Amino acid sequence: MLCREPVSRRGALRHVEGCLRSSGWPAGEKPSLIITIQGRHDRSYWLVVLARPDATLEDLDSLIRDVWVECCGHMSAFSIGKESYLSGEDEPGTSMAIPLSGLVPPGSTFSYEYDFGSTTELDLKVIGAIPIMPPENPICLIARNNPPPFPCDACGNQAEFSLFDDEDGTLRFFCRECLVSAEPDPECTEIIENSPRTGICGYVEDPDAAVYWYPPGWNAEDLASPELERILEKLPEFDPDDCIYTVEDPPGDAEVQAMIDAVCADIGPEIEAFIADERAAHGEIYGALAEETVMEFYVFTYGLRGKTIREWDARLVRTCLIEEMAQNPIFPEEWLENAVPILCRFLSSMEAAGRLQNAAELIAVLKEAEPAFRAAATSREKYRDLSGRIFQRALDAGVDPEDERALMNFVQREVVVMAGMDPDDADLIEKIGNIFEGGGIASNSGDLRVSAIVSRCEEFCARLEDDTIPGRCGAIVGDLAAHPAAPLSRGDELLWSAAVVYAACREAGLIRPGKGGTPLAREIGSFFDLEPSSVRNKVAALKKYLSDTPESED
Repeated sequence: MLCREPVSRRGALRHVEGCLRSSGWPAGEKPSLIITIQGRHDRSYWLVVLARPDATLEDLDSLIRDVWVECCGHMSAFSIGKESYLSGEDEPGTSMAIPLSGLVPPGSTFSYEYDFGSTTELDLKVIGAIPIMPPENPICLIARNNPPPFPCDACGNQAEFSLFDDEDGTLRFFCRECLVSAEPDPECTEIIENSPRTGICGYVEDPDAAVYWYPPGWNAEDLASPELERILEKLPEFDPDDCIYTVEDPPGDAEVQAMIDAVCADIGPEIEAFIADERAAHGEIYGALAEETVMEFYVFTYGLRGKTIREWDARLVRTCLIEEMAQNPIFPEEWLENAVPILCRFLSSMEAAGRLQNAAELIAVLKEAEPAFRAAATSREKYRDLSGRIFQRALDAGVDPEDERALMNFVQREVVVMAGMDPDDADLIEKIGNIFEGGGIASNSGDLRVSAIVSRCEEFCARLEDDTIPGRCGAIVGDLAAHPAAPLSRGDELLWSAAVVYAACREAGLIRPGKGGTPLAREIGSFFDLEPSSVRNKVAALKKYLSDTPESED
């Protein structure tokens, strides 16, 4: 990027060293680090950055967010050796406010994760050092990949646009010649982004944020294609009835029970044998812990992901561990320490029983993900978000939010019930009370995300003539709050609010595709100060959660 000449990932070190030495950038007393960053699951995405010796992990996190991944303000973490450094943490030993120098010398490898739900995973390596400093910021992006080629779904040539398919929630790709014949909805069509987070959650490339980390002389216009933008602006209108949003029917109690029955029918005898071995080897208490852990993990993988044990792969087990298992509202200390070892022994047992053949690979993934699992399970954000969901349930149950004692009693019992324990166990309630007093779970309205999301939806709905929209919004939020994955506990509250309003309006037929987006769709984006494409991406994620939200009893 210094000379604006293309460079391959393999030749990046030699090329950037030559460019840096002839750049005229200032020399430093201590050498700066040259760091490569690449997608773990798609190495066609890569960056090379130059970091001053006093640059921090926080600076590196900001660059990665602005250039590649930021969408909803999700948590992120660096893993260096056996240590994890988390965004938003202030405690020594876990905070990202720590200099890179001494932490990652040349030759070091480490990893990065953004969003512990729909996780984007990156691998980093310090490939060299040079006595030259970035002239303006502590870190500077000095090389990156050209956009990887995507074949056009129609003709096979290189695609330039992605089209979100409302029917199956997938992305389709088209070149400029084939795009119009695909009858695209302008609201669902985007220029293909150069990021490993393309098509995930609410991600939309932001040239204005990214260019901050570029070398002097670059501007946001250099990162966007005016020609492709003009093509988007000229897309023709098409029949709006082709893309009316409808909420799929969620599974009922019978279907949830069917998931459990299917697990037992699939490998019930093997699970029973494993639990018996655990009890014999570790005692009754740990045997019960193993039974709960294994059943919960399998129900998540089968019920939410539709995968039997024969179909488990590295990505699935990692996602289930961090996104689902870590959301357990309360747990004994021994569970946090033993969950991963239990699952590893379970996988070995299942391979010995002939139920799977990749136990070693899955065990390695679980062990690698264990620090992130522990961080997610004990994060302050998790408990703050949990309190918001429970507070909304308290309001629905008629609890007076001004009555602190009544509210606290309700929340404590609700947490116990959510964890599948006995709400009439006085000793257990006392322990939960101690967690509350210690700040583990907040009970004040400032941290109550769900109620805040509902409030913002109602604020927008006040401007609509259709008085059914607030009720539709409430129903959608209720379904999302009831989802086992607790999707509302992660991401930007404003984006969730906008997506809920958008989905409710589209369900009511108030938003229909049209050239440049309908006025109401644009009004939603303007009201919440969000890009319409970000809102649409979030609606796509919302729709997936709604499709597998268990029904609650009347």
